[in-house]
Amino acid sequence: MNPLLILSLLVVATSSFADTNADRLKEIVNMNSGSANIKGVTAVQEKIKPWFEEIGFKVELKKNPKGDTISAPMLIATYAGEKPDTITFIMHADTVFEIFAPFQKWEMKDKNTMRGPGVIDDKGGIIVTLQALKDYIESSPKKLPKYSLRVEITPNEEVGADGWEDTFKEMSKNSFMALGMEPSVKGGIVEGRKGNLWFLIEVKGKEAHAGVDHKSGINACHILASRINQIQKLTDYSKNVTVSIGHIEGGQDKFNIVCGWAKAKLDTRFPDAHSRDELKKKIMKILDDPAITVTIADETDALAINEKSKPFVKKYIETIAKIEGKRPLSYVSGGVGDANHFSRDGIIIIDGLGPVGADMHTVDEHIDLRSLDSRAKIMTTFLMGL
Repeated sequence: MNPLLILSLLVVATSSFADTNADRLKEIVNMNSGSANIKGVTAVQEKIKPWFEEIGFKVELKKNPKGDTISAPMLIATYAGEKPDTITFIMHADTVFEIFAPFQKWEMKDKNTMRGPGVIDDKGGIIVTLQALKDYIESSPKKLPKYSLRVEITPNEEVGADGWEDTFKEMSKNSFMALGMEPSVKGGIVEGRKGNLWFLIEVKGKEAHAGVDHKSGINACHILASRINQIQKLTDYSKNVTVSIGHIEGGQDKFNIVCGWAKAKLDTRFPDAHSRDELKKKIMKILDDPAITVTIADETDALAINEKSKPFVKKYIETIAKIEGKRPLSYVSGGVGDANHFSRDGIIIIDGLGPVGADMHTVDEHIDLRSLDSRAKIMTTFLMGL
């Protein structure tokens, strides 16, 4: 279809609906949905559900296979197209800001910029998806899109999406394309994501009086500190491999007792399976000690750049350039997202297709409200050109 005709259709299609986008975004941003706030995340999913039903989707709220205490339900919305081949849109309803956080409400920084918890990560992505799919369906003959559509909204992405591993694999298996609606940083899109391994390291020592009986003590903090020093040297920016200690604790918070226990949380990031295996082997060798117990708290494969996705990444970039007037970059993100779980041979994956913003996971998280409209138009134009 002619790109100018597509744009003219979209202008008509979005004129009445676009004004609702910012209001809907404000509404769900003001609803606390920190990952641990299961009641709050559930409320957001229930708020979103009728929005997708209004545009013709069948929507279910799927309970976490591991139980209701693990997370809120996942929202899955489906729309049958001419072909059974499915495009899956991936996003999440939870945020890093729990109910005790001071950052709870939206506010305007200026006429085009809204600040708020989860405004860009990832509630803005939900609004862009809703608008884009509404326009795509309405612009399709007899409202029957070429491909079948599925929207997947995870309730606990920010803490590793525990419980959904098999669900993601099944969705990936029957998707020919997966489009991640994580935010666009500096206008760019994501063609790859690092994987992560989280290690919980626990050291068992032996307490003793630090003055009278120092010799009989075994200092767990000393053991841990020496191993951390070795592990930290494994960071190699030239290979896109990083390690980071996120938390350390140990002992009885006393000056005069030899530390009897210690533990640490270790985050590692890597660009591919080979790098992961090498890094894991080196870390486990450093931690090979009877006094040390290692638990893998989370493991997510890298979303490596694949050849099949490249022409679609190029097409998406060209569409952004036409609509927004600026050609963005594509890049590999250091952050892990749900799109990582969809990675497999033969699938097309692009991420970072949500609205433009910055400062995610901080109290300065903000969105360029103009990009709600432009990124929805870009998505619809891309879909109509498939």
